[in-house]
Amino acid sequence: MNDIAQVLAEHGDPLDLAHRLVRHCADLLSASAVGLLVEDSDKDLQLLACTSSEVSVIELFQVRTQQGPCIEAYRTGSVVSVATAAELAATWPEFARQAAGVGVVAVHTVPVHSDGRTIGALNLFRDHEGAYSAVESDVAHAMASFGAVGITQLEHVAEGARVQAQLQEALDSRIVLEQAKGALAQRYRVHPDDAFRRLRAQARAERRRLRDVAQEIVDELDRPA
Repeated sequence: MNDIAQVLAEHGDPLDLAHRLVRHCADLLSASAVGLLVEDSDKDLQLLACTSSEVSVIELFQVRTQQGPCIEAYRTGSVVSVATAAELAATWPEFARQAAGVGVVAVHTVPVHSDGRTIGALNLFRDHEGAYSAVESDVAHAMASFGAVGITQLEHVAEGARVQAQLQEALDSRIVLEQAKGALAQRYRVHPDDAFRRLRAQARAERRRLRDVAQEIVDELDRPA
């Protein structure tokens, strides 16, 4: 948790905070993957960070089709927990098929609240069946709350418009980040997740924003050889 606190202390960017948050959630809660979705300036849910390139596919599927556990948690403001593949299939058949394709058979989704309203969802995916314990659920709630407060604090609570503007920039930055990951994966012939770790390490070593380092890599692709 120290590196998340460091982002806050240094007034870092939401994109960096989000990626550190989902990584810590995966480690603490033994999740095979974790994703964080937040609403954009049009109040549409968008993927901000995910620990797995494969699982990001089913996150984006939920956003595109408006069905799945994260969409329900976002709409209702309540926890959605599905412990078995059969229950997933009975509730969201198409999502369950997509999830099975990347090895996901159980999901625990916690709504992310800020200023009394739901602004997103923290999604914990597992490659094995089983319900989360009460303690694990409490930790997930705490992480979701910490993320919401943290992102808001980066731009001062009183300046809500600026908070939303920075979140929107972070959402837009994810596209650049994915392009940079793809470029590094191809250059070094590694998995996109390994490429992201290289990118994050470079940003931290140079004390720069993830967005800026990613944009620099993407810009290099457009330069004449």
